[in-house]
Amino acid sequence: MADKIELRAEIRAAVGSGVNALRRSGKVPAIVYGRNTPNIPIQLDAREVTNTLRKTGHNTLITLHIAGKDAPQMVLTREVQRDPIRRTIQHIDFYAVSMTEKITASIRVMLEGEPEDVKSGVGVLLQERDTLKIECLPSDLIEAVTIDVSKMKVDDVVRVKDVVVPPGITLLDDPEDEVVRVTRFVEAKEEAAAEPAEVEVIEKGKKEEAEGAEE
Repeated sequence: MADKIELRAEIRAAVGSGVNALRRSGKVPAIVYGRNTPNIPIQLDAREVTNTLRKTGHNTLITLHIAGKDAPQMVLTREVQRDPIRRTIQHIDFYAVSMTEKITASIRVMLEGEPEDVKSGVGVLLQERDTLKIECLPSDLIEAVTIDVSKMKVDDVVRVKDVVVPPGITLLDDPEDEVVRVTRFVEAKEEAAAEPAEVEVIEKGKKEEAEGAEE
């Protein structure tokens, strides 16, 4: 069983320009939100939360102890905003979950092994999906699913319906969607040549995070 991850927090009063002073004092502003939970502005010790998040993944349950609250709140880390230069944590969004209600999440697709046809140069391994969407109870959450591709041959395809996940987890993507396949080297080169060149677009007017005004 994984170690229990815990964090301590306090209700936050600082907003707007006051948040900068909060950060200078060694605190990180955050918000707790959820479907059946009113938004709760909180603050955490910067050193503690930084060390904790180094050990957690996107789907790691955290027991959040908020001072003044009778019971801890189970949360998932949904977004971490960092300083672009120093990479220090500027703000965190925590999503409050109920342990008895199913939630949706994304998990990473990890590949294990190497097909013989790829080793020999006959084929090329193409990963079509980096993530999959799942539904499960918070206690059943996983970070990733691993697919053994060592036995695959040219023209073999693993689709969503072929991916094996632990009990209690439901895959939400189209069952026929390709996740990984092995194609002939020549065909892979032809596909790459036929694809139009991507044009880099600089995103404008990106929606600011709910508490972006606090920066």
